[in-house]
Amino acid sequence: MNQLISLILTLIAGLFFLVGLFISLKVKNKDKLNIFSISLALIIIINLLVKDLIPEIFELLENYQLSFKIIMITIFVLFGILILKILDLFIPDHHHHHEDNEINKTEHNSHMSHIGTLTLVSLVLHNLLEGFAIAGMTVNNLEIGLMVCISVALHNIPLGTHIFSSINIKKNKFLVTILTLSSFIGGLIFLLIGEISNLVLAIISMITLGMLIYISLIELLPELWHNIRKKEALMGLISGIIIVLISMFI
Repeated sequence: MNQLISLILTLIAGLFFLVGLFISLKVKNKDKLNIFSISLALIIIINLLVKDLIPEIFELLENYQLSFKIIMITIFVLFGILILKILDLFIPDHHHHHEDNEINKTEHNSHMSHIGTLTLVSLVLHNLLEGFAIAGMTVNNLEIGLMVCISVALHNIPLGTHIFSSINIKKNKFLVTILTLSSFIGGLIFLLIGEISNLVLAIISMITLGMLIYISLIELLPELWHNIRKKEALMGLISGIIIVLISMFI
């Protein structure tokens, strides 16, 4: 019975990305929503790094020597950064200027789409792991699994808002579907395989860490810095902090 519930919870967690989709469709001013969502996403991603990914990596590697941990983290975090850097080459027209004219507005929209696509790709990998964790915890303890599901669902809403306000949904239907179902797929993998070694899980987490560091420092932070004086940026930062604080008490 708990196995079925675990799959339902992983599906629910992923579907909360669609709440972000609903928000992005309802808000008419996409420029303001982009600024808000970038600020919001930056806070949420930093929280993922500090609260979830980094502690998880060290926990998975707890039986290994410090020198091995340092080498592994360095190699696979850099590998994650490299993956997104290579993806940069296949997502054109993402460099832009901020002058207020039609050409630069088009470049700006392309840049937002670029950031959204990179974020989407990295979150697919991250949510596979989260689905794996939700399923594993639910099978062992339904209450804990439910709490983890709620926490994941909460941070999927602002991330979904950021992604879906940035990309062309019609042109990225496949990626959107994979993102929404990624937690469910992770849970399904857990139930089919049963167990994956801690080292493999750590490697996947380290690659994801590298990807999210790249997105935070190279893509989101410069965009936030340029718009830091706008009220939408401040509202995004405050909203992100509020969501993080709420998730801490769940």
